[in-house]
Amino acid sequence: MKYFLIFCMLICFGFAQAQQNKNYKKHPYWIEMIKDPNVNYFEAINAYEQFWKNKRKPLEEDELIGQTKGEASKEKKMDSRREMREKKKEKELYKKYGLECKKFEHWKMQVKPYVQADGHIISKEEQLKMWEQKQ
Repeated sequence: MKYFLIFCMLICFGFAQAQQNKNYKKHPYWIEMIKDPNVNYFEAINAYEQFWKNKRKPLEEDELIGQTKGEASKEKKMDSRREMREKKKEKELYKKYGLECKKFEHWKMQVKPYVQADGHIISKEEQLKMWEQKQ
């Protein structure tokens, strides 16, 4: 009976972990995570990377607003409908999450110096104290 209970707990824990990763892939939790001052830095990075896994992130300014360089000429050269559907999905992702990607990358760069070993980001008050000590 004791082994059965341990087995059930392990199965539930494994399912919860798999479910969490699955949700990161389908839903952009990272958008809300960067607004939380108590977020774990590494968890937010993981959520972002899981969401964009197997997708190309919009990194250029024109991609962020839903345009791509040479868009008209590229579309004329596409052969298959599948490629066109994939391109359309990619453009929709850029329009929907492009600006959020830029915000996330800025957040990541901004908080990185204040990340502790466990992923905790020190508070604004602690950051101010650090700055005052350096002055």
